[in-house]
Amino acid sequence: MKKQIQWLSFLAVGLSLLAHTGCSSKKVNENDPKEMFDDAESDIKNDRYLLALDKLRVVKSKFAYTSYGALAQLRIADVYFLQESYPESAASYDTFVELYPKHEKASYALFKAGESHFLDIPSNIARDLKSAESAIRTLDSYVSKYPGGEYQQKALEMKQQAYDRLAEKELSIAQFYIKRKKPDSARLRLNKILDDFSHSSSAEKAKELLKSL
Repeated sequence: MKKQIQWLSFLAVGLSLLAHTGCSSKKVNENDPKEMFDDAESDIKNDRYLLALDKLRVVKSKFAYTSYGALAQLRIADVYFLQESYPESAASYDTFVELYPKHEKASYALFKAGESHFLDIPSNIARDLKSAESAIRTLDSYVSKYPGGEYQQKALEMKQQAYDRLAEKELSIAQFYIKRKKPDSARLRLNKILDDFSHSSSAEKAKELLKSL
């Protein structure tokens, strides 16, 4: 019985390795950017993200001045996004926009950079919200550069949500000062909401609190 269990265990490991290697075990010509890129795409399709990244980095490095070099940079960003590694995806999308500002995918990359920053915003407003500031800045750039673009509506919605999060944080700090009986400090935060986040969901509450101080 013990030997049977060991055999089944070895079989399971073997099948697992086969599942992870799959078609990626075939020999790929590293001097052919299309073949390398297509093989990386196959890895992405099968959730073999680390293998895909390795191949895309080779394409990006060896064929930087070809169309595949540009596409490799973009797909590296996409893989990071799929892995929910949002700081890395944002940086990679930004790099694509900087290197290929006139590329047909530049608008997509700029939007995805903003979306990456947005998805990196912590759910707890007590934490650092620099990602919200980055999201607003990047999404605003997308909206300005590509008016009526494919992702315009979604960009505006995410920008507003990031804007609201920053305002919520200011309101939370103001309420903290009110509880600690520090009205001057509270007024500074509440006035900041009205000055910098007048279109946020916290603006009306800020007005009410100012009247009560």
